[in-house]
Amino acid sequence: MIDITGVDLVKFVQRVYDLSSPQGMGFMYFTPEPLSVEEAREIIDSFKNDESVAVSLDYIKGRSCKMHVFKEGGKLQIHDNWYDHTDQQLKDLLSSTGVSIKSDPICEHGFCCNCNDCIIKRSGRRL
Repeated sequence: MIDITGVDLVKFVQRVYDLSSPQGMGFMYFTPEPLSVEEAREIIDSFKNDESVAVSLDYIKGRSCKMHVFKEGGKLQIHDNWYDHTDQQLKDLLSSTGVSIKSDPICEHGFCCNCNDCIIKRSGRRL
């Protein structure tokens, strides 16, 4: 998990949207304009009463966003991989929203690599 506590969630949601593209049936609903501040706030507000999720993005205006922000112990966290996105897109999201990331001393492929070799190294078990 990656700690994103303190990030501006509106900007985070907008950047997730910017870095996402339409997939599958999403092409039917795709619109090229950016996500407005009001739209991002509306999405975030829909989770304000959820005790474990700060925001969950699936398909937004046809774009496959696939990002979930979890509340855990007073912190906001995301997974260390981003479904249907590249490691570089995750790095861009984090750096553009002010989240500092530490390099992974175990993995030579990148901090969010999920190849079998890296999963085995992190977990100490075989798949």
